[in-house]
Amino acid sequence: MPEKEPLYIEEIFDYVSQRPQKFALNFWEDPRYFKLHRHNFVEFMYVVKGEGTEHINSISYILKPGTFSIVMPYQIHRIEYSEQNPLSIYVVAISFEELLAPSSIFYRIGELLLNYDENVLPYYYFEGREKEVMDRLFEEAWIYYNQQDVWAEIILKAKILEIVAYFDRCRNLACGKNFQSPASNSVTNKAQKENIPVPTDYWQLVYYVHKNYNQNIDLKALSKEFHLSPSYISQLFKKLVGSNFHNFLNEVRLQHACSLLVSTDKPVTDIALEVGFDSYSTFARVFHKHKGMSALEFRKKGGAG
Repeated sequence: MPEKEPLYIEEIFDYVSQRPQKFALNFWEDPRYFKLHRHNFVEFMYVVKGEGTEHINSISYILKPGTFSIVMPYQIHRIEYSEQNPLSIYVVAISFEELLAPSSIFYRIGELLLNYDENVLPYYYFEGREKEVMDRLFEEAWIYYNQQDVWAEIILKAKILEIVAYFDRCRNLACGKNFQSPASNSVTNKAQKENIPVPTDYWQLVYYVHKNYNQNIDLKALSKEFHLSPSYISQLFKKLVGSNFHNFLNEVRLQHACSLLVSTDKPVTDIALEVGFDSYSTFARVFHKHKGMSALEFRKKGGAG
């Protein structure tokens, strides 16, 4: 049986500079990457070789060479892979902030990606000439990623823009031409069957929690901020990030608590309040439920667990 809760929330991390980044390009062959987790950024994955199955919230589909997929911020995500034919993948990550900041080079892409349309699938199979184009784009991007100069970084960003734009164009044209749908592609999409209408700017709800997790926020506060009923907002969170609002908020708060536990020597009681919990007892209970250990044990293990 698949895990019911994500094991962790991943942040963008550049394995060359060893620093957090606003965007990154990586090449993965490590199966540890494929465990159930969330991202606090948007992630694009392109399969170079191997076979597997990807699960994003309630959607599942086959991975094969030429598969390009997108995982939006905080969506639950995992990959099953074949040990006989292991996966090799390129991964592009762009921060939530970069997608929403008008001054960012990725802002226009953000406008396209954050305009929700449940008839457009989160993946596309590149084949033939289209696959040759995408293969070349990633090969060129990887070359510039491994060069250390200011021009290379500029060109790399341009390549990432080209990669994402090409993917989004191809998948939208495919949906428009043959009305590609979960049914015709053997996709399980329980969320669509719930028939919950979704506003096109729904990601602002998720971003609000992303930015204000340490404040005293609840469904009533979101209802007032976005002029939507609490029950409707609750349905949206369950449909779009795979968890109800309260569990999602706790996971985001715990992500930041874990970071502070391993990177600072602040007292645990201070960390609990800093990340938004109303009391230490609530924090301790939620932390142990999600991590299977106390915050002090987590700190002593250096974040392992």
